[in-house]
Amino acid sequence: MTKQYIIGLGCSYCQGEGAYPPQVVAEHNGLTQILDDHYHLRSHELEHAWVNQLTRDHFPQYQSINLGVRGIGARAAVDQLHFVDQHDIRQGQGVVVLMLPGRDRWDMFWKQPRNHRGKEQPDGYNTGEYQHEKWRTAWPIPNQEGYNRELFGVYARDVWSIQFTALNMMMAILTCQTWCSAHGYDMIMCNAYGDQTPGVYEWLREHCGSLTDQWDWNRYLHHHTNYTSFLELLVAQDGLMPRHDWRDHHRVYNPRNLATHSEYLTNDEGTHPTIKGHQLIAQELADFIKQNNLDKE
Repeated sequence: MTKQYIIGLGCSYCQGEGAYPPQVVAEHNGLTQILDDHYHLRSHELEHAWVNQLTRDHFPQYQSINLGVRGIGARAAVDQLHFVDQHDIRQGQGVVVLMLPGRDRWDMFWKQPRNHRGKEQPDGYNTGEYQHEKWRTAWPIPNQEGYNRELFGVYARDVWSIQFTALNMMMAILTCQTWCSAHGYDMIMCNAYGDQTPGVYEWLREHCGSLTDQWDWNRYLHHHTNYTSFLELLVAQDGLMPRHDWRDHHRVYNPRNLATHSEYLTNDEGTHPTIKGHQLIAQELADFIKQNNLDKE
């Protein structure tokens, strides 16, 4: 029988950053972001991220594979498909969920992507030849402090443009579509936290033109919802601020409030879903998969 998989692609919203049990949050004084010395917490992310909750609670006939990596952009998210060697996904079938990361991110490899830097590899998909965080990603921040200062500055000054970032994302979407078509998977897409305007489709259509029509936008979850991203949904569910102000979520969700994590979102830098937040994301994706009859063998 052909093995069935649900594969999650994306950044920290897919990897599961923030999806820690209350005791773990308390032990780390409210900081729910994995640093190098907290890498062992990846096991909680694998257990509680929406990717695993989707198979555990909704589609137990599928095996979940979480390829999310915190901080990456769309191109690296899709390229993660080539680093699965614990499972023969090319001989399987199922659903690939591309959860779009931030628009402006530009991905490349670290100098030594096969150097584990002493980390264990509780990632659930790779045997250990390549480290999980093999990607180095730039943002267009001209005066970034620290070791990324030069890279970010060059990107902001000499590379970044709206068309560059739009085409970068569009190419990732089409590359994912090609992989899915080649290996017999269905592809759906959703938006993690995109708080920019206009919406993803409108933005890509404006800056990529007819390339946008090469993907079936009926498989974009947010063409069928009254919210434009999962962050908007979770802010509304929490009810801590007016829904129409959700793009200003950092006013409520920020590291100054680490001691008061909400029900659906954390207050760490970046604002990530809690376990309950990931549960709601899994429910929304499960409903969409069923509505489109993608859970049929």
